[in-house]
Amino acid sequence: MILLFLKSIIIGVANIIPGVSGGTLAVMLNVYDPITEKIGNFFLVDRKTKLSYFFYLLVVLIGAGTGIFLFANIIRYSITNYPKITVTVFTLLILPSIPFIVKGLDYKKKKNILAFCYGAIIMIVFILLGLKFGNKTAGVVTIQLGKGVGFATSYLIKLFLCGVVAAGAMIIPGISGSLLLMMLGEYYNVVYLISSLGSSLREKSFAIFTPLVVLALGIGVGLVAFSKAINYLLRNHREFTLFFIEGIITFSIIQMWLSI
Repeated sequence: MILLFLKSIIIGVANIIPGVSGGTLAVMLNVYDPITEKIGNFFLVDRKTKLSYFFYLLVVLIGAGTGIFLFANIIRYSITNYPKITVTVFTLLILPSIPFIVKGLDYKKKKNILAFCYGAIIMIVFILLGLKFGNKTAGVVTIQLGKGVGFATSYLIKLFLCGVVAAGAMIIPGISGSLLLMMLGEYYNVVYLISSLGSSLREKSFAIFTPLVVLALGIGVGLVAFSKAINYLLRNHREFTLFFIEGIITFSIIQMWLSI
């Protein structure tokens, strides 16, 4: 369990760096299959097995949370003081992961090219909508906490959905959940929330817990819902799914630079 905890810290750190896949780290550390199997089958096993699954996943959750919390302050500092350098580093981390996702697959196949184009089109539309309407939620966390007021229900719903989507990405090797959060315009807000947790506890300010709890619920729902769905897609439509994701990630670099 101690070794699992240490491995989970590494996975947590990976999950907060855009372009670095927590799923890939889990595969390298030989804990990917046990984690996805226990998440996917948690509600299908008997009570005794469910209890053992629970403690295993609890250790993973605490370890990953520790890694995220420790590294969030570093990310927040670098984004605040050196935004262009930080995004440049993120870009350099993302670029090598692009060919890794479809390594060994036939990139000349027409179906795979179409899948890549579909993903690229979706990302381009997302970028154009962002340019037209602006990022309405960028910095909303900082503003709301500064005012000492609550968060709008619509924003909390968006955070929940972001958690669901990011969780789905976390369990796919080669895909970065934090990169998807950046694409959705919530990465910097989430980093700010996590890095401010310690100071909020010291000041006995509990406004920060509402968005964090909503995000955590979204991640929990996403892990359960996507674990089986993604496994199905990767088993039955692996190449199409991976090339579709490849198209989204490739063009997300543009969105990342537009966010600074």
